[in-house]
Amino acid sequence: MSSVFYEVDKDALALLLAMKEHHEQHNPDAPLSDGTRLAAELIAERVGLKLGTLRYERAVRYLIREGALTWEGRLGNVPGVDLYRITERGLEMLGVSQPRSRG
Repeated sequence: MSSVFYEVDKDALALLLAMKEHHEQHNPDAPLSDGTRLAAELIAERVGLKLGTLRYERAVRYLIREGALTWEGRLGNVPGVDLYRITERGLEMLGVSQPRSRG
């Protein structure tokens, strides 16, 4: 049973890292920060996760359960794309430091 949890953890972190890389590639002037919108569905296959599979769903649920992502809504009609926002916890998991606000 522990190997399943390890695999979910590994898949989730790989997915989160791929979303970060995708964001940086397509938004070079907008650093990844708390609240940045991400779409796991657009990235999943890059890390070997097929949409609609239990493995993909478990990886996304893991990120939500760990507080790394929050679900924002669905973009478009069926099939549409689920949008998430990365949280401070997600940034911590990636090792991304947040700029401190002045004041």
